[in-house]
Amino acid sequence: MVDSGTTFTFMENPVYELVAGELEKQVGKNYSRAAEVENLSGLGPCFKVSDENSFTVPELAFHFKGGAKMAFPVENYFSPLVDSAVCMTITTDRGGGVKPGPAIIFGNYQQQNIYMEYDLENERLGFRKQFCINK
Repeated sequence: MVDSGTTFTFMENPVYELVAGELEKQVGKNYSRAAEVENLSGLGPCFKVSDENSFTVPELAFHFKGGAKMAFPVENYFSPLVDSAVCMTITTDRGGGVKPGPAIIFGNYQQQNIYMEYDLENERLGFRKQFCINK
C-alpha cells in the first residue's frame, strides 16, 4: 500500500526484522548502535556517527512485481535525530499489530524527491527520482 499521509514506511515485523537485521549487520561493521536514541525515539536501528554527512550505508531498494526497482538515497531511509546519531525511518509494530493488513505501507518519508504517479484505471504505480528544491 502506498500512503502519502503516513510519515514512515511500516513493515510487518517479519519483513522489518529481515531489513533491519541486514542493515545492522552491514552498517554495524563501521558504526556502533545508539541504543539510548532508539529507546527515546522508538525508531531503530540507530547508529552513532561523528558526521551525518559521511554516514555510508548499503543501498536500500524496493523491488516490485513486474521487475521495477526503486532505490532510495540514504536520506530517504535514515535521518539524523540528535547531533551524533542517525536512525532508520522504517518502522514496525514488533509483531503486536492488528491483522490482516498490508505487509508494507509505503510512507511519505521514503517518497521524498520521488515523483509518484497513481494510475488507478490500470492499477499501476509509476515513479522516478525528482529532486525537489526547498524555497
